[in-house]
Amino acid sequence: METPTQSGSWLERQRSIIDYSLQSMFRRRTKNSLILVMYVLLIFVVSSVFFITGSLTVELFSTVDELPDITVQKLIGGRQVVIQESYFQAIREIPGVEAVEPRIWGYFYLEELQANFTIFGMDLTMLEEGEYQRIVDWGPALKKGEERPEFRMIIGEGVSRLLKAIQMEDSFLFFQPNWDTAIPFGIIGTFKSETQLQSNDLMVMQTEGARRVLELKEGEYTDLVVHVPNPEETKMIALKIRRYYPELRTVTRAQIESTYTSAFNWKAGFVLSSMLVVIFAFLVLIWDKASGLSPAEKKEIGILKAIGWDTEMILSVKFWESFIISLLASIFGVILSYFYIYWLHAPGLKEIFIGWSTIFPSFDLVPHIDLKFLLLIVTVTVIPYSTIAIFPAWKAAITDTDFILRNN
Repeated sequence: METPTQSGSWLERQRSIIDYSLQSMFRRRTKNSLILVMYVLLIFVVSSVFFITGSLTVELFSTVDELPDITVQKLIGGRQVVIQESYFQAIREIPGVEAVEPRIWGYFYLEELQANFTIFGMDLTMLEEGEYQRIVDWGPALKKGEERPEFRMIIGEGVSRLLKAIQMEDSFLFFQPNWDTAIPFGIIGTFKSETQLQSNDLMVMQTEGARRVLELKEGEYTDLVVHVPNPEETKMIALKIRRYYPELRTVTRAQIESTYTSAFNWKAGFVLSSMLVVIFAFLVLIWDKASGLSPAEKKEIGILKAIGWDTEMILSVKFWESFIISLLASIFGVILSYFYIYWLHAPGLKEIFIGWSTIFPSFDLVPHIDLKFLLLIVTVTVIPYSTIAIFPAWKAAITDTDFILRNN
């Protein structure tokens, strides 16, 4: 056997060592395959959690600038109730408030589809003529909806899929038990896929139509939106509203951001902690398989030393073996995780993050890959495993060659 240090450049020697490492790995393919499988599963679990958390967080914050500065709700007995028009003018007069807008929204349950839709009322001309028109795919029913402009709506992709299943692509019939007849709402557009997290179960209607569906009286609204031009004053204005009207609750944009970020991070931590026993078991098995040298491996090291290989070269062989295994595990684990999250839509895991309710229309996660995350995965897998694998090889390499060969 030729010693790689006898001739050639450093790159040539490393190539020879890598070639020998691959042959050595193949000779012990059963052990290395078991380590690789366990490692892939470990990286798959961690990657899946971070992929889904990253996708949900990025999609949420893609529209964070459109969130209201302050949302005002009325509470009675700890429950939200409708808020009257009489609060508008009083809140407008608070110094620092630019405008106050009422909102109408609520939920509509369709038993036939076992789906719960979110109804939101607004002036649809803002979507048809304003800057928001870019987030809507306008349908052929747009002009048809002009015949009854108060009974038209724009729907999310999840709603669109469900309505197509019952052949209601162009319009949908709303009916309440106390109505004499059903009311057809023309579907004039569908929100684009990049807004799925916010719009998937959404039905945006003209204000008058939403009021009719949600059965709100004239002068009653779901909540108020307060616009504050100076972000530094938002917290103080919210405090003033609560002080003047104790029955009202205020929710700021910063609180919404913090709540969702904390919720996603908490769920990610919960999933990882729930799998802690499994992860720990994987680590123990990897440690056990990688840290111990079999008698055959010790004998091989003794033979290599006898023919002229020094300690550095032997450690290089073990380094490349562990590096190749950990790198392959990282690649396969991340690819498998990507396929599970974005192709299979994370069955079982997605429900943990968005809820287990079967009445919410399903939506697809938008792929998001953070290079810092990938670098972290490689770092925390390659370095620890390489260290674990090299240590027992180093102990054997510094042992007397005659002692190794005699005892193996």
